[in-house]
Amino acid sequence: MKIMNFKLKTPKSKDSSLILSYVTLSNGNRFVYSTGEKIPLRLWDTNSQLPKKTKSQNDQVIVNRVNLKLDRLRSAYLELDHSYKSANKLLNKEILKQEFDILFKGAKKKEIPNDFDSCFADFFELKVKEGNWTRSTTQHYKRIYKLLKEFEKFYGFIDLELIDETWFAEFKNFCEVIKSHQVNTLGRNLGLLKTFLNYCLKKGFITNSLFKEVPARREITKQIALSKDDIDQLSGVDLSNNSRLERVRDIFLLGCYTGMRYSDFKRIKASNVSDNLITIREVKDKSKTLQIPITDRIRDILDKYNMELPVISEQKFRDYLKEVFKLAGFTKLSTRSKKIGKLVYEEEVPMYELISTHTARRSFITIMLNSGVPDKAIMKITGHKSINNFQVYYRPSNEVLSDFMSHVWS
Repeated sequence: MKIMNFKLKTPKSKDSSLILSYVTLSNGNRFVYSTGEKIPLRLWDTNSQLPKKTKSQNDQVIVNRVNLKLDRLRSAYLELDHSYKSANKLLNKEILKQEFDILFKGAKKKEIPNDFDSCFADFFELKVKEGNWTRSTTQHYKRIYKLLKEFEKFYGFIDLELIDETWFAEFKNFCEVIKSHQVNTLGRNLGLLKTFLNYCLKKGFITNSLFKEVPARREITKQIALSKDDIDQLSGVDLSNNSRLERVRDIFLLGCYTGMRYSDFKRIKASNVSDNLITIREVKDKSKTLQIPITDRIRDILDKYNMELPVISEQKFRDYLKEVFKLAGFTKLSTRSKKIGKLVYEEEVPMYELISTHTARRSFITIMLNSGVPDKAIMKITGHKSINNFQVYYRPSNEVLSDFMSHVWS
């Protein structure tokens, strides 16, 4: 059992100091709480971190008062700790603070939401207010909420406190059999759900942490990366009679030449361009500021649109992009596969059906790596912090792999 200890808030003060209580909880977090008591430094034993014994009657009154408060705090903590352990519940910082505020400050007990809808509403509202979610992340959580409500109709009332491996098995079966979700869709949704449940656990909405044991598996799927020849072929297509597709083609090429995400390169304006650099803050991670050197190809596109890029919705952009690649002759058949549960389904589709907005970023990284540019130099441009996340983008073609092997073994 963890024992509560005490320390002075300002041990170097000349007169007296407030006393703080602290304890390390079962989850490893340290809980610190003010005792509300002050004591003269001369009456504090720095070794035992408790009031000293004294022969002075006046001082003993102070010591007795402080000891009484410390004993009350310690007893209250031990009782709560024992109570929660007996009920197989997790006592976290938020719950302990609320209980102490009620006991020692006369605070009213807050109504903690415990139903799925209230907990999710609390989670969603806070995260939106924090402003760290991208529009895409917000949409993902809206979809997972809708999915869970569908599952609730199928499976029955969702009791967050009872979510365990059995519940996840039922949810997984629902997603695969009823919704036909692929492995990566399921893995993403499980990851979102676990983030929500972690929030509930931290806030004290639930005490059950069994959901942490459930893995959110993903698999690397076959994704297209264009070669320099492919990009030149796309660039050379005459689309002057179709301004709609010409604009989409040009913006996509800008992504291929900069390695930026669509959410970033579509926002480029004249104010982002100076000293032969594009400087722009990332949408996905607002702590990152990208700086991309401007090459002749990049400048040609920026000048063509006078630094005001034609912007459309990402959904329309994806649809029009497939039209562009079809007109450009990217019609060679390729195998597209999807995995649902343990079953793998394959179909032949023309290459243009596999093109997405992210193909530009993937192509940039692949071309740069194939050209011998060091990882760190490319990561500086793309804004990647993790080498593992960066390497996921690399898609060497069979021809490139063959060249590598021939070069090594010749």
